[in-house]
Amino acid sequence: MVGAVITVNYVIDTKLDGVARVNVATADGSAQGGNFLIIGSDTRAFVANKADDQAFGSESTEGGQRSDTMMVVHVDPSAKRTLVVSFPRDLWVDIPGVGMSKINAAFNSGPDKVIATLKKNFGIEINHFVEVDFKSFRGIVDAIGSVPVYLPYPARDEKTGLYVPVPGCVSLNGEAALAYARSRGMQYYSRPKARWFKADAVPDIDRIKRQQEFVRRLMGVAVAQSLNDPITANDVAGEVLKNLTIDDGLSKDDIFALIDAFRSVNPDDSSALEFETLPWENGPNQHGLSVLYPKDPDWRSLVARLGRGQGGRGSTTTTTSTPGTTTTPSPESSAAGGPTTTSTNSGTTTTTRPSTAPGGGPDISNQSQLGQPAPLKAPCTAPA
Repeated sequence: MVGAVITVNYVIDTKLDGVARVNVATADGSAQGGNFLIIGSDTRAFVANKADDQAFGSESTEGGQRSDTMMVVHVDPSAKRTLVVSFPRDLWVDIPGVGMSKINAAFNSGPDKVIATLKKNFGIEINHFVEVDFKSFRGIVDAIGSVPVYLPYPARDEKTGLYVPVPGCVSLNGEAALAYARSRGMQYYSRPKARWFKADAVPDIDRIKRQQEFVRRLMGVAVAQSLNDPITANDVAGEVLKNLTIDDGLSKDDIFALIDAFRSVNPDDSSALEFETLPWENGPNQHGLSVLYPKDPDWRSLVARLGRGQGGRGSTTTTTSTPGTTTTPSPESSAAGGPTTTSTNSGTTTTTRPSTAPGGGPDISNQSQLGQPAPLKAPCTAPA
């Protein structure tokens, strides 16, 4: 989004000077493309008033930080193509120096640990790091105004505070958009049955689908507004940058590379802006927790498209767990891993299933109980 809306040298110079920086051990960049690690952090460090405390909790009640969302964005400026790969937060992986745990726990030790985890398990090299927290996400949406999303039925998530009583094409402001993007307990209301039903078959995966569609629409709105109004472009750029934390090696040249990559990208063109989720499958629970496993060998062909560090080929050795094996975390990861009971529920589900939901969103659990969905209309009409 920054690359799409900033086009003037002095704007980049001025605004980059004020961005929060963090020292991260990233790989050298490449003129042929680079991998940006985008972390959506669940830190509550920004909470400073009662309203935010009620909405998000505080550091004292929630503790630590985990990666609520993890994406690797591969930018190829020469081809004007961008690939975004989401990593389910429930993936069971080997965190260096910690042991086996869910991948989202790696960020509790900082961005370097996440980068090391991606390198060890998938052979992925990371060139730059960008962190967005809850407050940042909310501010970005509010800077744009609102973003339209399609909800086929009245929707709620009691944990995140999402409540949309009237279905259809709904414009979400920053607060509502954050509640929507964070939702892992989405429920839809059935008028025929007069009760709420669970919406997601696999909450972690279906939330990713919603997030990817939301980011695509967010980009579409940001680009359209910014191209038509330089003042809006400056406001959006300022809001985006001031709410980010980036690695200290991210330079103006890297921003220009993003501009070149995104300038001609149509967010509705899936051939230019492609969203994927790392192939996954179910398997044994770990320490009483339901977890997901990288689906081998399917994940390797997707990771190979991220360029350097192609899924264990070459100089990188990867160590991924398989659903057929119950692994034991090291003592350091026991706290993150939960209780010490283990079950062996198994089965295979992959992320490649086609969507049958209206608008191309995630499949809907309990669809037969919900009745007729709301009409799908512009601007929420799914891209061809």
